[in-house]
Amino acid sequence: MSRNYYIGADIGGSHISCAAVDILNGEIRGEIQKIYVDCNGSSSEILKSWETAILDTVSRNKEENILGIGIAMPGPFDYEKGISFIEGVQKYDSLFGLNIREALRFVSNEKKTDSVFINDASAFALGEYHAGAAKGSRKALIVTLGTGFGSTFLINGEIQQTSSDIIPENGYLYNIPFGKSIADDYFSTRWFVYRWKEKTGLDISGVKNIVQHASEGDKNALDLFKEFSDNLAEFIFPWLQKFNPDVVVIGGNIAKASGFFLEDFKNTLDKKGTLNTQVKICELWDKAPLIGAAMNVGSSLNRQEMGDKIEWRKTTQFLAPEKSTVSHQGDYDIYPAFPVGTGKIKEGVEALADWIAQHEQVVIDGYVGVFWEQLVESINIELNKKGKKAYWHHISAAMRPLNEINEMVAPFLGGDDPVFGKITDKKLIDWFDEDKLKKIKPVATDGINILVGCGAALAGWNVPLIYVDLPKNELQFRMRSGMVTNLGVDKPEDNRQMYKRFYFVDWRVLNEHKCNLLPRIDLVVDEQRPDKILMMSGTDLRQGLTAMSKNFFRVRPWFEPGVWGGQWIKSRIEGLNKDTSNLAWSFELMVLENGLMFESDDFRLEVSFDFLMYNNYKEVLGDCAERFKYDFPIRFDFLDTFDGGNLSVQCHPSNEYMKKEFGMSFTQDETYYILDCKENSRVYLGFQKNIDPEEFHKILVENQEKAKEVDIEKYVQKFAAKKHDLFLIPNGTVHASGKNNLVLEISSAPYIFTFKMYDWLRLDLDGRPRPINIEHGMKNLRFERQGKRVSEELIAKPEILKEDENCRLEHLPTHPEHFYDIYRYRFENEIVIENNDKCHVWMLVEGSSVILETRSGMKQRFNYAETFVIPAAAGSYKITNEGKDKALMVKSFVK
Repeated sequence: MSRNYYIGADIGGSHISCAAVDILNGEIRGEIQKIYVDCNGSSSEILKSWETAILDTVSRNKEENILGIGIAMPGPFDYEKGISFIEGVQKYDSLFGLNIREALRFVSNEKKTDSVFINDASAFALGEYHAGAAKGSRKALIVTLGTGFGSTFLINGEIQQTSSDIIPENGYLYNIPFGKSIADDYFSTRWFVYRWKEKTGLDISGVKNIVQHASEGDKNALDLFKEFSDNLAEFIFPWLQKFNPDVVVIGGNIAKASGFFLEDFKNTLDKKGTLNTQVKICELWDKAPLIGAAMNVGSSLNRQEMGDKIEWRKTTQFLAPEKSTVSHQGDYDIYPAFPVGTGKIKEGVEALADWIAQHEQVVIDGYVGVFWEQLVESINIELNKKGKKAYWHHISAAMRPLNEINEMVAPFLGGDDPVFGKITDKKLIDWFDEDKLKKIKPVATDGINILVGCGAALAGWNVPLIYVDLPKNELQFRMRSGMVTNLGVDKPEDNRQMYKRFYFVDWRVLNEHKCNLLPRIDLVVDEQRPDKILMMSGTDLRQGLTAMSKNFFRVRPWFEPGVWGGQWIKSRIEGLNKDTSNLAWSFELMVLENGLMFESDDFRLEVSFDFLMYNNYKEVLGDCAERFKYDFPIRFDFLDTFDGGNLSVQCHPSNEYMKKEFGMSFTQDETYYILDCKENSRVYLGFQKNIDPEEFHKILVENQEKAKEVDIEKYVQKFAAKKHDLFLIPNGTVHASGKNNLVLEISSAPYIFTFKMYDWLRLDLDGRPRPINIEHGMKNLRFERQGKRVSEELIAKPEILKEDENCRLEHLPTHPEHFYDIYRYRFENEIVIENNDKCHVWMLVEGSSVILETRSGMKQRFNYAETFVIPAAAGSYKITNEGKDKALMVKSFVK
């Protein structure tokens, strides 16, 4: 009966060693295969040598069951993803940025083989734990003394990397301050070389020379080893006290001279205090990394299997299907799409691999949040099926260190503020080391060279370009499940901090990069369904965007629950997941958050809304194009409080405050259009007469500090809300929707700049207090908006501009501070509109459906409560009522 083995491989500076290792006891089966490697050769030459060694070891053990390959690699290296970061050391420089895991995935032609990577020092430690000097221990500290000072903390065979009071960050001791510098300078070969030169004035090549002198009784050599042992004991004793390991195992080339320092080291430790720790020299030596790398495979694959079970998107709402058909007349369509003709959209990674296989070199750039590892693996498998070898280069290898990135973005993150930062002025190139970018080159000639990752196009390869996009809602769902990180960050943070960094930093630089790439994208990929990706050519994308810009578009809405959320959206809109407590928002038209869907053969490929603005902002915006450029100026969204709760009492910043504090070009001036409501519903708006600002401030602070309820109606007015009322909320106005309203917010585009000042003593859906912004609010509140002035100035009074048998046109005047206006049409049959170089945003607020016909002859149905846009370039257009009763529509546009 065959037994189960892992292949262990140890990558050295000039060789690779391989062996089969029994997964039960860590014993090596048969001989160790050792092959010379030209570490300065090309990537294909180096990989060929490694493949030969691994394949030969597999062949020698072909009667056994090989379950995986473990590889001990020197650093720097991304061990989780298998990407080499080694450069500038005259060893393996040609591998810089290369995905070694994917390069070796098919090393055995019989099946794909998973390769698991581990740091060579950590592999040494695991080898000693499973089959050497640390075997049977619960807690062990393994140190290696050689060209550098390595350390690994183990608990029950698990490598400890999370910093704590007893374990340094990543388990690294080398960078801990000691003496006049750091530990690595004292417990490595170069210390011996340096100190010998100081003592004798002579140059030596390494510790071997000093061992020879010590063997001959040379006092300088013996004193040097004594000094070394004293230093090591002084440095490591506090860590032994904290960690209290069962055993300390010493390995590395210096350990071979243990006869000259080990007993002194032990005696010095004993003098410092009582420890229940054995001190041993390693037993396995060069075999340890092989065994450790092999035994790491099982635990790594187990962690991977556990990770596969983690929910990869956290939301109650369904993933958009790859195919959908238009909704029935009168039914709100949650997956609207613009038609681009038949045969334009392809499905599946097989189709993507077919496209890539036609090229020798390809760049795959894309957005943060894309599952790059899964995408690369799936494409590589398909390319292999086609007999194509791929070399995957990762742009992440050229990223600047995390500490530098964090320092760079810190000024834009607002410190500990959970919501607000300032729009960055950085460029995506600032995340990268430009010298390292130049080192990522398509060098292999026996396969396809593919450069992949956020910012891949910055490396300057002049080759076909694929762009992988991800809708913002899906990015946030992945963020909430802990599956994605911010740009250049290796681990997820708190969701609020991550979103803030996305909004003020990552999205800004990535959107600008996307804008720059758009004219030369050859293929765009929608990755929101990792197992069912969709793609279309860059030419079809740009032509589709241009057609939109001259006819109409409707963004794909998405829906979110909230602590005050209601039941109207949930009960009235089909296709949503009803298994949710409420739905508070429908994001109907928000530049930064929504996507646009294209339709071909019922496929629904989605790209971000900003693609349209980058490609056709002039056609979309018309007379205000240069004023707003890529920032679509108007926002539509629903606030649903039916059978829910009140919104927080809040206000929005002035234009000046918005620019100074947050770097935004214009502020969040809003209106509430009451699309539906129950009896006795209310809107909070403006202050009571003779409001005392100091008293209001004091009571809000008291509420925040002592969780004391506020009689808010003592300070803020409350008005009855009726269907089709319009409440005006220019910046600085205190306001809130009461419960039992469906509010259509017609607003300027910004949307997170809400200063909540009172939130009814409730927690958010995550169980944490919602962020309260009293001081921001107090700096922006317009206390003169009080008493009668509120009803006179902040509740719109409709004016009839035109009326005949078919149509009544009303003006719903907005506030002078609003840069947009609102018209309302009630008509029986049809209306013809000349847009006069203006972009119009529409919604049917009463009726079942209408048919839009543009000047170019395109027709599209829009149903009740759907938001749609007629770009300025559309010129004239006709809207026909399909319902039995008169249609009522609202239109907003820039004044």
